[in-house]
Amino acid sequence: MKNKKLYTTIKVIFSLFMLFSAIGELTLNETVVHSMELIQMPVYLLYLLGVLKISGIIALWVSPFNWIKEWAYAGFTFDFIGAIFGFIATGNLVMPDIIMAPVGLMLCLSTYFLWRKTN
Repeated sequence: MKNKKLYTTIKVIFSLFMLFSAIGELTLNETVVHSMELIQMPVYLLYLLGVLKISGIIALWVSPFNWIKEWAYAGFTFDFIGAIFGFIATGNLVMPDIIMAPVGLMLCLSTYFLWRKTN
């Protein structure tokens, strides 16, 4: 029961983290656009990332199928690893951009492993 409560709490935090990220991408927030330009990625990918993040959040909360949740967690993990790699590869280690991706990755992994433990 304790793990289930902890899982739900971290899942809410992680979902809000991803939702705010998706909103920033879909509205082409200037900070988000600047981050994409820093890692030399095309800005038009922001729309795709935003839609996929919202789809992943929905999958985590309402999907009855575990394999869909696995894919959502995998997509979030690829997103964070790609961001971390982009900042390191281009040498643009600026704050807070370089901090947010590892924090998100840790939230994602902790939510995933708690979900696996509670199922």
